[in-house]
Amino acid sequence: MHRRTLLAATFGAPVLLPGAARAQAGWPDRPIRVVVPFGAGGPTDVVARLLADPVGAALGQPLVIENRAGAGGNIGTRAVTQAPADGYTLVLNAASPLVINQSLYRDMGFDPAKDLVPISRLTTGPLLVIANPALGFNSIGDLIAEAKRRPGALNYATAGNGTVPHLATELFLRAAGVQLTNVTYRQTPDATQSVVRGDTAVFFDSPASIRHVRAGTVRALAVTTPRRFAAFPEIPTVKESGGPDISVEAWYGLLAPAGTPQPIIERLNAAFRAALRRPEVQQRITALGFEAVGDSPDEFSRFLAAESAKWREVIESAQIRVQ
Repeated sequence: MHRRTLLAATFGAPVLLPGAARAQAGWPDRPIRVVVPFGAGGPTDVVARLLADPVGAALGQPLVIENRAGAGGNIGTRAVTQAPADGYTLVLNAASPLVINQSLYRDMGFDPAKDLVPISRLTTGPLLVIANPALGFNSIGDLIAEAKRRPGALNYATAGNGTVPHLATELFLRAAGVQLTNVTYRQTPDATQSVVRGDTAVFFDSPASIRHVRAGTVRALAVTTPRRFAAFPEIPTVKESGGPDISVEAWYGLLAPAGTPQPIIERLNAAFRAALRRPEVQQRITALGFEAVGDSPDEFSRFLAAESAKWREVIESAQIRVQ
């Protein structure tokens, strides 16, 4: 019988297979590889490297970060699903390969709900809705009013078709009942600069754009989380700013190949949650524009299922596809 057939059919607790007890004896006795399926220097990579030292110290073995970018995170994630389920290969991932790409790609080469087991959601943060100051928008309500007055005339930036900012904007447009025109850029900094220059009106940006807000080159209209964010509490939520009640998070989580023994999952969960509680780690996470989470495998599993359903509906409604 195929190995994956024996494993969890959904995001949930792994099945403890025969021989698993032998596999976990003395674990870990060598370095643990943590695959980041995106390029070095991005937020996923930064979170992984921030946590590597305290977690490695707690486990008594170093965590080695390996960047394997490509295909929206699919390449590195697929490599982890094909690795031995022994606790020595993990993936620190973002939303795209886990809850979005399966609705965009015909075949990713793996099923995240069957081939991976959640360990913990590590961090979360809002997207910042930024606008060019020359437009005179002071709130999401102002943006909606102008979009209704001139349907399709305003442009919004994205950093790729099917990315979280793109889907967040589509979710907002449908909830608000307005039309904006998508202008796609190759990467997030290019999309941010398009708003700075005035080439586009708005961008649902990463929290890193707060530096542009504070420099006055863009105006922050709202955050996309249900409550205000501790690092910049002066910025209202989308709903408070006169828009629909939407919720979009930029989050990162840790997973292992399905079939990884439950005691190893639990020990990894405990080590990462302990690291996230350290004050110096929380301070650095807040400086990045995020908050520490550190939930249980079951909580992360339920969160992933809810996120998958939400983005599937958005993608199907907007008829978004990546070939």
